[in-house]
Amino acid sequence: MRNLTLADLRQGLADMLDNRSKALDATQTGKLYGPILTAKRKAIEHAMNVALETKAGDLSETDAQHDGLGGAIWYFTEAVLCQPFVSVERRDAARRIREAFIPDISLLSDSYADEAAAAKANRPKLVALEPELRMLPTPDGQTLYEWAAAFVDKGDELARKLAARTQGSALDAFRQQTALRVTTIGLVGRFRAALRDEIKDNPALPASIEEDIFAGFDAIAGR
Repeated sequence: MRNLTLADLRQGLADMLDNRSKALDATQTGKLYGPILTAKRKAIEHAMNVALETKAGDLSETDAQHDGLGGAIWYFTEAVLCQPFVSVERRDAARRIREAFIPDISLLSDSYADEAAAAKANRPKLVALEPELRMLPTPDGQTLYEWAAAFVDKGDELARKLAARTQGSALDAFRQQTALRVTTIGLVGRFRAALRDEIKDNPALPASIEEDIFAGFDAIAGR
């Protein structure tokens, strides 16, 4: 158990809580420790998700998707504005959409922070310009509204990941994960010791109850 990583602990807790709940509930110790182990599982999942979102590559991927959607909207409106036989109504709609979301395509080269701030400002525009956006069908069978909504969503996602990245240093995150790993290993160990005490005091429990509950952890530890 001492060598289990945080990912190992997440896997072991998931197996125990999701697949072995009947065995847990069959013991008083399991009923007592179950909610505590569930809370630890949630803390581990949160810590690992935050660590994932702080990776620069993850930011770059989200930014690329955001910029791709923005470029698609800009060039789509450019095509509508250049096409001489498009109705005046649709040309006006394309012009308003461009001015609202991407007046200049160079804005897609802005910093992560600037693009995230723009997404927050663009959210109300998505509502205000919904009729105009839905007026323009796109080649994928949708309308420009779906493209614009995805563009704003990716900007919001960029903002969340940027905030997670700047919440603390990598060293702080490492310390938090290390502390979480150590306390979780200790908790699982105490649970097993308490379960063994209960098994000794209650011969009515199945002989395999410990194995039934800890089989997942034992398999991970034995790899």
